[in-house]
Amino acid sequence: MRSEKALRKTCGLLIAFILVVLLLPAAPIAWAQPQLPGILKLSTVAPAKNVGLGKPAVVFPGGSFQVVFKDGYQPGAVASAYIYTVVYDSGLKIRNYTVSVSGSGSTYTVTLPSNVEGGLYDLVIKGQSTVEMPRSVWVLPSTPTKLRIVHVSDQHYGAGQPDVITGDMNRFAGYLVASLLGPDLVIDTGDIADTASEDQYAQAVSYEQAFLYSFPIFAVPGNHDHPPDNFYKYYGDTYWYRLIGDKLLVVGLFSPEQGYPPMEQLQWAGQVLESNKAVPVKIVLVHHPVFYFQGELKTRYDDQNVIAPYDPQKNPNSPVSSYWSTNMEAVRTFLRMVEDYRVNYVFSGHVHRDLFVKYTSTRTGSTTYFITITTLGMGSAIYDGLDYYVLDLSSGALDFPVKPSTFIGFANDTRKLAQNSIPVGIYPPRNNYGVSNQVFTPAVFLQSGNAYVFTVENRLPYLNLENNVVWCLPWAGDVNVKVLRAEGGADLQLLDKLVVRDKVYLALHVKLPYKGRLEVAVYNSPDTQPPSIKVKMMLPEKPQPGSTVNLFVEVSDQGWGVKNFTASYTAGGKEYQLTPQLYSPTTIAAPVTSYVYKLTIPPLENVQSVKLKFTAYDWSGNQAAGEYTVSYEAPPQQQVPQQPPANQTQQPSTPPQTQQPPVAEQPPAQEVKPAQPLSPLLLVGASLVVVAAAILVVALLRRRRE
Repeated sequence: MRSEKALRKTCGLLIAFILVVLLLPAAPIAWAQPQLPGILKLSTVAPAKNVGLGKPAVVFPGGSFQVVFKDGYQPGAVASAYIYTVVYDSGLKIRNYTVSVSGSGSTYTVTLPSNVEGGLYDLVIKGQSTVEMPRSVWVLPSTPTKLRIVHVSDQHYGAGQPDVITGDMNRFAGYLVASLLGPDLVIDTGDIADTASEDQYAQAVSYEQAFLYSFPIFAVPGNHDHPPDNFYKYYGDTYWYRLIGDKLLVVGLFSPEQGYPPMEQLQWAGQVLESNKAVPVKIVLVHHPVFYFQGELKTRYDDQNVIAPYDPQKNPNSPVSSYWSTNMEAVRTFLRMVEDYRVNYVFSGHVHRDLFVKYTSTRTGSTTYFITITTLGMGSAIYDGLDYYVLDLSSGALDFPVKPSTFIGFANDTRKLAQNSIPVGIYPPRNNYGVSNQVFTPAVFLQSGNAYVFTVENRLPYLNLENNVVWCLPWAGDVNVKVLRAEGGADLQLLDKLVVRDKVYLALHVKLPYKGRLEVAVYNSPDTQPPSIKVKMMLPEKPQPGSTVNLFVEVSDQGWGVKNFTASYTAGGKEYQLTPQLYSPTTIAAPVTSYVYKLTIPPLENVQSVKLKFTAYDWSGNQAAGEYTVSYEAPPQQQVPQQPPANQTQQPSTPPQTQQPPVAEQPPAQEVKPAQPLSPLLLVGASLVVVAAAILVVALLRRRRE
């Protein structure tokens, strides 16, 4: 009796064991790492009007600055406050300093300790509520003698040319090139968004925080940022000024849809310049350029012959842009201010081309350089690009350390098609020079379930890039970095990684010489599963010989994401390659685990069926292959009506109905299942099942003998 109970217990345990083993193949799904959240997780609004990403406070150790909070973001009575940042210094380190805060209502004064080190910091104030302000405090240990500046403009988040994905790629390429140039400051002269929608600003602040983490950004809005409600929500005030010690004054203005700043704003700028007229170097940022001209001008603000409104019929050669020409009072007010206060540089964008003007006032003898640059992520007369300057704060001189072979600086060009900017990314459309399919620094950043994958290549012979960069990515756990491919002397090394709260910081050493290429995965979990391939739809549903057939194929990969998809079809014993066209998604700013490709089979005569072959790879190297058959229907047979016998009168009747042949059922959208190797876990599980079954059989035999 006791042995029978023991046997039953043993059998029950064995059955439970077998069930567990049979369920093991599904276990990797349950035990897999959570999916990476995507860069947009970094998105935050600006709690303050006057300080934040896009206009950080500039302060020295021991110095103070004011923060004016928006309604609904006031911290109340302050209990504590601190600034912190992550820097690479022989390893990633957190710099964290307690700051003192005084004030009430909307306005507070923040004072730094005297021992704070230089860098760009987040500000955190804890009161009745906790207010966090990323990238909002730029601490300078002392007044610099030189500033390395990257200038970008017209990013147009949410758009691109010829499509949004090209814009996504070029914006990332620009950030990567900018970070490898290692500037002290990034300047953005507007049109951050394309339609001023909230999601476009969420993308902008997220990507800037992730890939320009270490660099202060000074930004002004443009006409595509109008109305400015959402710009204000994410970046704060639309016009502002900053002092960098006693050497540099930067004034940011807002020129909305009308094409020039309002007069009250120009008057405000005049007051700022008057209050800081002793500062030797002055820069004004304004989106719309005053001049649509390339070359040198020697004139003065009240010269009625030169500084005259542009008119395509009456005055087509005016150097004044058509935007400002609608308000010549604003033009003359601005130019007089530039002359009176000896403004050194005016940086602009808007026209999606390079226009460099050397303006010498015949009234004051001062020279101002108006530098208008191309777009970073939209359609251009030349290409997408950015500029890189070194500004000497002692002399005010501006140097261009990286010059493309097309660089003409401030030389005259009646075509108004200078190519001074450093080109980035790719530019497929035909530009104003008649050139298309330009490739410079092609780059892409892809987000999938368990990996951030990026690729970049350098095709610029005058640019060899190498530097340490710090990235800030949204993930509260460990990640690994794997170089999938490195060519042409390119290299990437993970110097260090550090998790702080809900972010992981990576210190990377990136080397990207001319002809160098990198493919890199940042992942939180290995990917051992191949992609899946599924035919979603076919048009027409019942094709006939001679018709064009379009198939829509979904390729998915939940791990590291889809890398490549190829397709071919066989007809008449010959195989023909198809060119997959990406149908969706239309943007890669957010994570993507599934792509839909459109395949077009050209018209084929005298064919009953066509066999398609698919191959898909993911970024981990897993491969999926499958087949799909397109069956063609024979065209309906037309019946020939019979003629009545001669000399026989017949009343007309309803003509006979054309008989339709039987229609073969079109197979529904089907999943193309790749042949997959047996999982090692499945093999182990099967072996354990066999062993368990053998033990059970032996036990039963013993029982029978007893």
